[in-house]
Formats: sequence, C-alpha cells, structure tokens
Amino acid sequence: MRHSAVSDASDPAAAFGAPRRAVRRRWLVVAALTALLRVLLILVASPSVRALLHIGTGYPSCAAAGISTPEGREGVCARGIGLVGQTTVYNVVDRRHVLRMPEYEARLLGSRVTSTHVTNAREHEDLYTGGRGQLVSFQVTITNTSGRPLPFGEGVGYAPAPSYPAQPLIELALPSATGSSSDTDTNYPAIINGRGAPTPSVFRQPLIAPHESVTGWATFVAPAWSLAVLEARPADVDFSRVNGSSNYVGQIRLWK
Repeated sequence: MRHSAVSDASDPAAAFGAPRRAVRRRWLVVAALTALLRVLLILVASPSVRALLHIGTGYPSCAAAGISTPEGREGVCARGIGLVGQTTVYNVVDRRHVLRMPEYEARLLGSRVTSTHVTNAREHEDLYTGGRGQLVSFQVTITNTSGRPLPFGEGVGYAPAPSYPAQPLIELALPSATGSSSDTDTNYPAIINGRGAPTPSVFRQPLIAPHESVTGWATFVAPAWSLAVLEARPADVDFSRVNGSSNYVGQIRLWK
C-alpha cells in the first residue's frame, strides 16, 4: 500500500510541491532589484548627480562638458531631468564663431547701442526707470542650411507698427543686475520695426533659399544700464529653432 507524503503545514512552498530553494532565490532577486531601483531613484533625484550626468539624451550635461563651468568651453550639452522632465539642448559658441543650428547658421557681424525712450516704462519701472532704455542692436547673417526655403521672422508683408513677435527667434540675455556675480539672467525678445532701430530688420526678409543667406539687424529694448553688462557673464544672444521647438537653444556668448 502506498502512503501519501505528509505535507509540512509550516512551509507553504512544500505544501504545494514547490522547491523551497527556487522560491527563495526568486525572492532574493526581487529584493535586490527593488533595492537597486530605490538607489537609482535617489540618485536621479539628487541635483548634484544630475549636474554630473544627464540621462536620456545623447549629450553630456553642461557642467560635465565644461560649458556652464568657469572654464566656459564651446559645444553642445543638455539640461533638465532626463527621466521625468523636459530636456533642453544648448548649442553654445563664442561671439566670433558661427552658431550652427539644425536648419540654419547664425553669425554676429557687429553691434550698435543707442538711447531710447520706453513708452510703456510704467509696466516695467524696475527695468526702465524714468522711461529710459537702450536700443541694443546686432547685425546678424542667417544662412539656410536646410534643403527647403526657410522663413525667418515675420516676412516682408508685416505691418510697420513696432511690436514683438509671437514666437521670438532671437533674444538678448543679460545679467539680472549690474555688479552681480550670479549666472542668472533676464531675456529680452527682439522687437520688430523699433523706432530708431537700424535697418533692414533680419525678421523682415523674404524666404531664405536653400544654402543662401540674408543679413539684417535684431534690436532689443534693454535697460539703461545694459551697456555696462553687455560683455559680462552670462550675457549672450539666444537663437531658437524656426519650428517653435522650446527644447533646443543656440547661444552666442557676448562675454567671450
């Protein structure tokens, strides 16, 4: 007569005929993976780790590449939280070099600064005390490196009234205050047809044919003290992609 094996009620694995060692191995693997995931989440949440390593892009962090450090190298880098947030790619060059954006190239040729009266200064009294400001203008050449006609700005049919574009393609970034050692800055969008601004405007040009160039001026209404910080870190001219993408920024430094 055959006798059934008596189940060990204290061991559920044995009661169901499962090998106890295999079950324990699986629990050890699960525990190890859980611990590893917790460590990774802690590392990703750490600002110091994000400054050294950028996850999720083909570019290094701006700190690791030496671009945002005092060394101030040129190059392409990324900022942001790669796993859960938006990543922004920065393409940075010094002022005498060509900025190569995905669909165009930009080169600064010269600059001009003149005093101006800001008509709506009351809305920004902290920037334009007593209605005083500066028209900061840069002559820039835009070269179409794509294989199709490139629109850059409002085009030739734009109305003559001074205004700001709905989608700024070029912005002036200046230190937030004179004498500040911080790397924080304030951005000023280029104005279209500003009174007293040099012409022609780079934004009022026909479509740029493939591999052709246009030259014009980009003008910004900046505070009266802007002349003192135009060549101070982190002053630069920012360029955006023509498709409106906000996760790619080109920068031409004015301080180096």
